[in-house]
Amino acid sequence: MDWATLTIFIPTFFFVSITPGMCMTLALTMGMSIGYRRTLWMMIGELLGVAVVALAAILGIAAVMLRYPEVFTIFKAVGATYLFYLGVQMWRSRGKLAITSEVEQSSRHNDWDLVVQALSRPSPTLKAGHS
Repeated sequence: MDWATLTIFIPTFFFVSITPGMCMTLALTMGMSIGYRRTLWMMIGELLGVAVVALAAILGIAAVMLRYPEVFTIFKAVGATYLFYLGVQMWRSRGKLAITSEVEQSSRHNDWDLVVQALSRPSPTLKAGHS
C-alpha cells in the first residue's frame, strides 16, 4: 500500500471506528428501555455475529467468493431481498414498532430473541464481503 492510499485510509478508518454504529445505538436504546442486564444478551449475540464473520475471513470465505462470483452475487441478492423485506415491514407498520410505556410494561422480550436479532444483522456480513 502506498503513502497516498494510507493517508486517506487511516483517517477514514479512525473516524468510522470512533463513530457509534447501529449496534451501539441499539444497545444504548435497549439499555435505557429494558435495562443493561437484558441488553447484555443482545451484545452477546453481536459478539457471536462478529466472531462468525471473523472466522469466515480466517477460513478464506472471501477467496471462495472471488473464485465463484455467482455465489457472491446470489448471497448479495438474498441479503438485499431481506433488507427490502424489512423495510417494507417497517413501512407497513406505520409506527406500531414504537415502544410505549404501556407496551414496555406489558410485554417482555425473550432474551434469545435479542441474541438472534444481533446475529441476523446483515451489516457485518456485507462489510466482510466488501473487504
